[in-house]
Amino acid sequence: MYIVVVVAIVSVLVLGSLAAALIDRNSGGADTQNQNPVRTVTPGAEVARLQTQVAADPNDFDSLVVLAEILANSGRASEAIPLFEEAVRRRPDDPAIRLAFGRALLRTNNLFDAELQLTRAVELDPENQAAAFYLAQVYEARGADDAESARVWYQRAIDLNPDSLIAEQAREALAFLGPPATATP
Repeated sequence: MYIVVVVAIVSVLVLGSLAAALIDRNSGGADTQNQNPVRTVTPGAEVARLQTQVAADPNDFDSLVVLAEILANSGRASEAIPLFEEAVRRRPDDPAIRLAFGRALLRTNNLFDAELQLTRAVELDPENQAAAFYLAQVYEARGADDAESARVWYQRAIDLNPDSLIAEQAREALAFLGPPATATP
């Protein structure tokens, strides 16, 4: 019995040493406990990588859309517009792409085209709260003449999901707009 226990202990020690050696060899001798397994990405590097990917494979639709989104969300919306145009050409009935394109157009103050894209997003997905909200923002950006349309679409965004962050933002926008103007006789 004593020999069996000794053999078992020696086996565990030897196997443990082998496992540690293999781990050390595979990690290049690095201290794996202090390594950060999360990949760090810098926006410029990611844009460059995606641009290279899209140039190498123009049919890579996902990379095209991700690149357009990154550009649009990092203050480079005007660079994203041609990419969104291509994405819409490829998938004209995708409400998510229409929404993202509309948001980019809104950021560049291209209100007419933003309205077209966001209206189409709502037509394709009538329950799309974000599309209703951004459509309201288009109308609000146009000024007093379209304030009532902005109110209608903000209210629609609220009605679609009253407990959401978008609904909270829509309520704030409605409060900022104030009550509708009353017609004088």
